[in-house]
Formats: sequence, structure tokens, C-alpha cells
Amino acid sequence: MRLDVAFTPAEVKGAIGRRVVVVIDVLRATSTMVEALVNGARSILPVAGVDEAVRKADELGRETVLLCGERDAVPIRGFQLGNSPLEFTREVVVGKILVMTTTNGTSALLAATAGSSCLAGSLLNARAVARRLVELDGDALLMCSGREGRFALEDALCAGRIARHVRELGKSVSGNDALRATLRLSRSPPSLETLVRTAAGRRLDEIGRRDDIAFCAQENRYDAVPVLDEHRIRL
Repeated sequence: MRLDVAFTPAEVKGAIGRRVVVVIDVLRATSTMVEALVNGARSILPVAGVDEAVRKADELGRETVLLCGERDAVPIRGFQLGNSPLEFTREVVVGKILVMTTTNGTSALLAATAGSSCLAGSLLNARAVARRLVELDGDALLMCSGREGRFALEDALCAGRIARHVRELGKSVSGNDALRATLRLSRSPPSLETLVRTAAGRRLDEIGRRDDIAFCAQENRYDAVPVLDEHRIRL
């Protein structure tokens, strides 16, 4: 299996082709999406901006929609939820459509729609994503969301963990230099101590969200793979 890694969406420059794309934003968008869907959210609509999110919520009907998102890790004023996975409990999200915009993750998901399939990956579902890639048995791209257009260590670590799980499932893996780098980075599972030292982790710690980091650091908590199809993310 050919399994390439991009450290930011900008590295791909539209050259996705017909590969399966796994979008990774460990802190926190794709982790939060996994948690929301496992807890019964009907679907998630990723959008680029705040105004678009509000328009989409009005179109769908506010009684069925929750507006979710952040800018610089802080919840958006007027939105019901931010981007903390701990907010997305079953009591809050079950049966709801979530319209979400975040600083990095939702933009990466929108950039990945050209692929043959788009999956949301995180540490929480790393092995489940790897299993899906093995089942699909085609070329794939692990696209790290990065942080404001730059390398994000936590996303690269997660890409490496997914690639390692693919190999553990018996699939031979080849890829670009970035894949080899992530495999070296990810010899051990990431820990809270590792993630809190990243740029995103330091920012979350600064605003009192260390519990989010601890939650997102849990590897293989769920056997669930969110899929983006027709602009909606569902299990």
C-alpha cells in the first residue's frame, strides 16, 4: 500500500488524485468529531467561516442544529459549543446536526474532498482508521491539519501511529519521506506529557483545557471512523 503523509494541506496543492484521504487534527477538531458522532450526533457539516456556519444553521433550522467551533482555541461568541470533545456529551448532541468551523481541522477536511473518500482520523480511532484503509486497499494520504499552516507535532505523531497500525494488520507500507519521519516519531504512543508540550497543547493548557489534551491523547478509545460524504460527516 502506498501511504503518503502531508504535514499541512498546503503541501498537497490539489494533487490528491483518487486517493483515500485521512484528515488528522488531534487537538482538537477530528477528535471532537469522533466523540460527537459516537455520542449520537446525526451528522457534522464542516464549513470554512463563521458567517457561513450561521447561514447553514438558518437553512437547516435552528431547532435541529448546534453551532460549534473555535478561533485560536476559544469558543466562538454566539455558538452553542466550542471545540472541546468533553462538551459533546450524548445529552447535548444526540440526534443533532452539528455545523462546525475551526481554525485548522474543518479547512483541511474541505480541502480533502477531491479524494475518492475522506476519513476523519485521530488518536482516539487510529486503529479503526488503519483497519478501514486496509479494507479499502488503495493508495492513501494522511493529511495533517497542522496549526495555522505550519507543522503540528501531534498530527504527525498520529499519522505515524495510523501507519504503524496498518503494518500491524499485515499490510506492507511504502510512502514518501514524511511517512518515514512519522514512523520514527511514533515508536511509542503519544502521552499527555508529549502533547502538552506541542504548540497547540501549550495554547490549550494556557486557557485551562488540559483535560482536553488528556482526552485526545487516548489511543484507540473507539472503533469508529467518521466519513465525509456529500459535505456531511457521519459514521
